[in-house]
Amino acid sequence: MTQPPTNGRGRALITGAGAVTPLGTGVENFWDAALHGKSGIGPITQFDASPFPSRIAGECSDFDPTDFMSKKQARRMDRFAQLGVAAGLEAAESAGVGDVIRETPERVAIVLGSGIGGLSTWEREYKVLAERGPGRVSPFLITMMVPNMAAGQLAILLGATGPSQCPVLACATGGEAIAEGLELIRRGDADVVIAGSSEAPITPLSMSGFCAIRAVSRYNGDPAHASRPFDAGRDGFVMSEGAGAVVLESEEHAAKRGIEPIAAVAGYGRTTDAYHVTAPDEQGRGVERAMLRALEDSGLTAEEVGHVNAHATATPTGDAPETKAISRVMPHARVSGTKSMTGHSFGAVGATEGIMCALALKQKILPPTINLENLAEDCEELDYVVGEAAEAPDLKAAISNSMGFGGHNVVVAFTSVE
Repeated sequence: MTQPPTNGRGRALITGAGAVTPLGTGVENFWDAALHGKSGIGPITQFDASPFPSRIAGECSDFDPTDFMSKKQARRMDRFAQLGVAAGLEAAESAGVGDVIRETPERVAIVLGSGIGGLSTWEREYKVLAERGPGRVSPFLITMMVPNMAAGQLAILLGATGPSQCPVLACATGGEAIAEGLELIRRGDADVVIAGSSEAPITPLSMSGFCAIRAVSRYNGDPAHASRPFDAGRDGFVMSEGAGAVVLESEEHAAKRGIEPIAAVAGYGRTTDAYHVTAPDEQGRGVERAMLRALEDSGLTAEEVGHVNAHATATPTGDAPETKAISRVMPHARVSGTKSMTGHSFGAVGATEGIMCALALKQKILPPTINLENLAEDCEELDYVVGEAAEAPDLKAAISNSMGFGGHNVVVAFTSVE
């Protein structure tokens, strides 16, 4: 097992994970599809997208909420909560923390965020209000709409009574949730933390808004090739939905249970660009500082980080600043832009990409960037993992970058425990 950081800051072990993504439901399906370079992008089926300039998305098409909860429970949750609860339940089961929850529920915490929350419920019930009046609005509107309800519902289903939180940090939410989970372990506020995020933004209003700011791809005739991080032909991100969650524990608690960890969360960095509401600083200074802070917090050197799961949304304004930042901090690291396969699930994606980092460290293999055919002139020449997964037998540390609207940057550092 690799040694903990020498900077006096503790780390948390990842002992379980759960995921619902356009690449498949369940971590095993998700990871296998990613390693094979599959695309989860296709035509939108959740509403009639024919009037929209962008008509493609990454839908969790194999997800059935009743595989994880009763029909009654599912009817009382917005889709974002269904996805988040499913990921959290899988993570808890894979970590085998059922006995911990039953015996010491007050020592089990939940940090399950969402960038938007129950948007589909809001849209549906506003239509009811407009067409049928206030008396016909659902009594479950509020409890289905608010972003913290995925965390609340998961706590109820598991019986976890420790602290619970719902970070809301746009596209940096998932990374923020894992960072907060690490802090709960470091402070001794919990023995077990289920940390992650979920999002279900594929709705008419959401798509209208993103089309209006010309942020989404219009590769409607070729969905599988629409998400093109770092590529000269990139024209915007592809909206997607999903959820991811990890179980975090202190090393002492995991050792007491005899559980084999997947990897460790060693540290994080958080910064704000204070530059623009949607575009990052053109030189990537904000995410650069976040990477440097993550190295400092984890006790790692830049040279020890062998892999970067880049935020890489495939937007002209986003990819270039991030590549500049990576080239300044760790130009030697191998870089993956996995949104090329999953699309961009906003608040959820930091959690699912964090899971990718953990599994890459465990299995010593890096997921690819697909659709990168001609490197854009404004993106730096980095060591991209292109087309196919790459073996990484000496991988010891990896980072996941998340950059959110509002200028929020969260970078999480992961280390091997072998």
